[in-house]
Amino acid sequence: MPTFFQPTYRQARQQFLRAAAEQPLNTWQTARIHPLKGREDEELALDALWLGPRDAEHLLVVQSATHGVEGFAGSAVQAALLNQKVSLPNDTALLLLHAMNPWGFSFQRRVDEQGIDLNRNFVDFAHLPENPGYVELASALIPASWNPQALEVADQQLEAYRQQYGETAYEVAVSGGQYTHPEGLFYGGQAPSWSRLQLQALAEELELEQRKAVAILDVHTGLGDYAVGEVICDHPPGSQGVRWARRWYGEAVTEPLLGTSSSVPKQGLIDFFWHQLLPERCSFVTLEFGTGPTSQLFHVLRGDHWLAQQPLSRVDSAQSLAIQQALLEHFSPSASDWREAVIAQGLQRIDQALKGLAE
Repeated sequence: MPTFFQPTYRQARQQFLRAAAEQPLNTWQTARIHPLKGREDEELALDALWLGPRDAEHLLVVQSATHGVEGFAGSAVQAALLNQKVSLPNDTALLLLHAMNPWGFSFQRRVDEQGIDLNRNFVDFAHLPENPGYVELASALIPASWNPQALEVADQQLEAYRQQYGETAYEVAVSGGQYTHPEGLFYGGQAPSWSRLQLQALAEELELEQRKAVAILDVHTGLGDYAVGEVICDHPPGSQGVRWARRWYGEAVTEPLLGTSSSVPKQGLIDFFWHQLLPERCSFVTLEFGTGPTSQLFHVLRGDHWLAQQPLSRVDSAQSLAIQQALLEHFSPSASDWREAVIAQGLQRIDQALKGLAE
């Protein structure tokens, strides 16, 4: 069984484009080209593929690489889907968005070229959210030095905050989204990112707001139990989006706003774009494949952000490589059992969404 996991963004994109060209149901395709080049000097793009009737009232959207380096899993799920004979219910179309954040995918970082976390970028920039907890923890999250002594001191500061305020408050402070530290973790930016602008333009071009019912699956990795694809729903409790999600995906659905998810409530999620575009006519879920504890997630991200701030002359090559490899392994584990679980569960959720839309 092929894994569909590719070692680089360039190869993942080539795989996607080859498969797209062979689809009998391919009725529209475009590439929105990024102004920068990738790690291998390759072209970067947000590729969009529409399968099925252009005027379909029902639509399934599958997104990958909202968080760049997490794109290896999302791209693999999309490739596995295209490797099958895609069959769609009546009046239903499928839109695949490959590499929402192509720069981060290529350079194997979670953020984009501006250090923006796309999944914190969907806010009203005239009224930016505040996160005083992050301000308090910023210097400990990314210490001046990345050595055992400095990390021990920084970790003690983080642990003191956790003990004082509790685990949930600590995770909200660190990962809920912040708009004050451009080089920090989970930074949402000061303006719409390139990726947000492309998504908005695609939605207008494809007249997505006219659809009757839309399901969105956004594939992520790094949070939650190992090899488990948690179906996270950030719609308001009791809303149509939640009702559809529970009907389609069953007991796998969790809700951060109810405290039932491995994810805490967050600011600026890409979910909110779809919620606003299609109120009561969409169900957006994050398909989050776990890879390890939250503490490990935070640690590898702290190392990545520390490294990004350092002049090359100050960083030992072995240390740099170790930090980069730890990040990649956390977000795209090399173990075959994990990768097989991603493909199997990803295809399962796509099938459930299509059947749900056909009800």
